[in-house]
Amino acid sequence: MKKVVLLVAALALAASPALAAKKKKMTKEEQENAKIAEQHDNTRRALRDGLPLILPSWAVPIYFGTHMDEKMKEGDKKQKKKKEM
Repeated sequence: MKKVVLLVAALALAASPALAAKKKKMTKEEQENAKIAEQHDNTRRALRDGLPLILPSWAVPIYFGTHMDEKMKEGDKKQKKKKEM
């Protein structure tokens, strides 16, 4: 029974690239629809990123404090390079 299951799994793995390669070509209408969908997605992303960030007062230090350790380390490296010169 295990051999049959392993054989079926091996055949499925072998057939999956062949099935993936059989992509039909898009018609002009489908290409146009895909292009419009991409433009709509870009517009939505721009609108979302352009909205102002509204945080409660208690969350502001947390938000601006994230990754501060990394920025401080980078600042220390820059100061060491200046001292060496």
